[in-house]
Amino acid sequence: MPGKAHESPRLSTGFFDSGWCPSPASSLTPAKKRFSSLGVVQAEKGTVKFDEESIARLCDSGLPDPDVCDVLQLPPRDTEVVSEAWSRGRWLLGLLVLQSMSSFVLDSYQDLLREHLVVTLFLTMLVGAGGNAGNQSAIKVNRGLATGALQPSAAAIQRMLLQQAQVGLLLACGLSAGGWVRVYVTNGSVVNSFAISASLFCIVMTSVLAGTGLPFVLARAGVDPANAGTSIQVIMDIVGCLITCATCHIILDQLTRVLAVG
Repeated sequence: MPGKAHESPRLSTGFFDSGWCPSPASSLTPAKKRFSSLGVVQAEKGTVKFDEESIARLCDSGLPDPDVCDVLQLPPRDTEVVSEAWSRGRWLLGLLVLQSMSSFVLDSYQDLLREHLVVTLFLTMLVGAGGNAGNQSAIKVNRGLATGALQPSAAAIQRMLLQQAQVGLLLACGLSAGGWVRVYVTNGSVVNSFAISASLFCIVMTSVLAGTGLPFVLARAGVDPANAGTSIQVIMDIVGCLITCATCHIILDQLTRVLAVG
């Protein structure tokens, strides 16, 4: 209107308006609620406008948020090679440095890996199972947070952890049984099969609980919970190596030595 000062659109910060979801949550579709966490939602005259171009720029920059980027209708931007490499390389370098921490774990168990080749042969299977199981739990929590079905409250966290612990127990039992068969078929050793399956059980349980809790932690810290999906896989690469080496060391070295003496 003439004479009325122009008010610039307010950018919703997602987290800080009302916990994690934006204030006009009732008018948002699940996909748009996910967009709101990126801080690219514009509120004008009581309506909500989603700037997909801003979201596309974030996705093109290497933002590890496939759940959001998959629903975009805009094609990827035509960017310069150097610019795209720099944007994506920053994320990859950070994940690379974090993931390289597993080398310290493996270095401290050189004797175990040298004497028991079976640990090395199935290490990727174990850490991969952990990352996949944790990512499944993280996606479920992210969907709940995005749709407003879950809030990052203590009661919601406790309820989800309890529910996912039961799911994780069933998954761990099933996967460890399958892992035992897989190792025994190719290795033929009951002890080696038990060591790998026990490691798999511990890894799956740990990853399911970590994948459930991490999105809540990020949401309460004011960070986009969608990053939990990528983070949990990198975390479980490190934790999975530690669990595998520690468990196999106890079973293949210490326990077998005790049984041999007995």
